[in-house]
Amino acid sequence: MRTLGLLGLVVGILVLTAVASPWVAWGLARVAGGEFSFPRVYDRVFEVLLVVGVAAAWRRLDLGTASEIGFRRQGWGRAFGRGIGAGLLGLAAGFAACALAGALVPALRFSPAKTVWKGLLGLGAAGAIGVSEEVLFRGVLLRRLRHDAGDVLAVAVTTAVYAALHAVRTRGGSGPVHLGSGVTQTLGIFAPLAAGAVLPQLAGLVLLGLLLALARLRSGALWLSIGIHTGFVAGFRVGRLFVDLAATPAWLVGSGWPPLVGGAAGWLAVAVAARAALPRARA
Repeated sequence: MRTLGLLGLVVGILVLTAVASPWVAWGLARVAGGEFSFPRVYDRVFEVLLVVGVAAAWRRLDLGTASEIGFRRQGWGRAFGRGIGAGLLGLAAGFAACALAGALVPALRFSPAKTVWKGLLGLGAAGAIGVSEEVLFRGVLLRRLRHDAGDVLAVAVTTAVYAALHAVRTRGGSGPVHLGSGVTQTLGIFAPLAAGAVLPQLAGLVLLGLLLALARLRSGALWLSIGIHTGFVAGFRVGRLFVDLAATPAWLVGSGWPPLVGGAAGWLAVAVAARAALPRARA
């Protein structure tokens, strides 16, 4: 199966990242004259190598044309807009639940000019994240797995990988960089998955991943899932400029990033978005 080839490529890139990232960190420190957060350097090295590796192996692994992975022109604007609206509506429902419980209050964190600037940056980041992650997970990976293993297993595996990678994305790291820092960082990537505290967040991420996969399959294209994903990220990144979200009650607001996903408010947001976005199955 070509899916195994794709998995082997990712494992190889992880190994190469572990070896190369300390050298990149040292090089950046020497050129820029300052220190950089090693986890961030590690992440950027992995991302660059992943893009280069996937691009180089695209044809050999048959990862699909733009149309095959879901970029179809017909009705794209309507599907994208519907997705954004559904994502924002779902997130509004989640925020409303938090507000009713006293866990969310209005709070302008920056000056008006800085708020506008950060809002624009947040919208840009939301678009970039929505497109790139949907291409990777619901475009390339889901298509490849559907060809090799069928729809059910493809959705299950894609959703599990999506949830796990988001749950382990934020990692700490301090102290001087040494030759084994990359290996240590790699070995510690999946440590959060062993903690019971991450289970509610994983559950919320699984629900969101399932929604995005169903949006891709039912609509026949990526635009609906890109819209939903972009709407959620935009709501998180821009919304936090205007409100403060309390850390408790944890069962409602969740913990970690993205906000709400690990709590009942996040699950409500996914349910409302699903109701608004998914095309109804014909009887």
